[in-house]
Amino acid sequence: MARILAFLLLGAALLASSPARVQQESFDRGGIQLHYTSAGTGTPVVILSGGPGLNVDYMLPVAEFLPAGYRSIAFEQRGTGRSRPQALDPATLTLQTVVEDLEALRLRLQQERLNLLGHSWGGMLAMAYAAAHPERVDRLILVGSGGPTLEFTQWFGDNIQARLRPEDVEARDYWRAAAKNGVEPGKVAIEALRAIAPGYFFDRKLALTFAGTLAEGQLHTDVQDRLFADMRRQYDLRPGLQGLKRPVLILQGHQDPIGDKTAEDIHAALPGSTLVYFNRCGHFPWLEQPVAFREAIAGFLSSPAK
Repeated sequence: MARILAFLLLGAALLASSPARVQQESFDRGGIQLHYTSAGTGTPVVILSGGPGLNVDYMLPVAEFLPAGYRSIAFEQRGTGRSRPQALDPATLTLQTVVEDLEALRLRLQQERLNLLGHSWGGMLAMAYAAAHPERVDRLILVGSGGPTLEFTQWFGDNIQARLRPEDVEARDYWRAAAKNGVEPGKVAIEALRAIAPGYFFDRKLALTFAGTLAEGQLHTDVQDRLFADMRRQYDLRPGLQGLKRPVLILQGHQDPIGDKTAEDIHAALPGSTLVYFNRCGHFPWLEQPVAFREAIAGFLSSPAK
């Protein structure tokens, strides 16, 4: 448990570092200010959080796993964190819009190509960007990513459910019912997520510790609902990904409820990609297998592109 606390505290440490090392920046995109935190120096690696609709805060510790010569760009996606306007237009929450947000970020960073590290939904967003702009991708790192189609949604929820104890289910159902009694949606969303956190982990103690770090306002379910509604209309990245000829690293925990098949589907859709499995590991490998996670990323970023 000490290791997870150390990694979670690292996010706060990064934000408390000297201004020369950590910078808070933003840019305008169609009337919405999109924010990001830059930490370190060197080639940028854009970090994309999951959800959709989760603030990027929980991924700040991942910056520590980047080798020397790379700086992290923790991107606050449209509708999350400081990139959430007072009035969010649901019509702007489409896959195409958020992909073009990344293209605007690339221009802002003045990079010919982007390195993207996406977790869960963030991996799907990274792949969608690569399918739309293959010439603008340098490298992809996909961590516990959703698939190139929505097939994984057929078993993802069931796999989480199967790992929950009765007390987890009771807590989840309590908070879901609270939504009908006028409890604020943000409160309901984060409490329900805390309740089912053990379903995402191999190590239950780590799951409960992680759940305790999730702050109210961390998850925006309106973003999640709108983006998945858009993707259900048409989402199949496989044709577009065939044109990507850049290095791709797929990192997958064997006990991740998203399933090994999802990682294998991504691997099949991305010619030349590398798939690395972690045992005794769920959806958050930097917390459950930090040594292997660090080695995999360092080896991938240091190897020459083929």
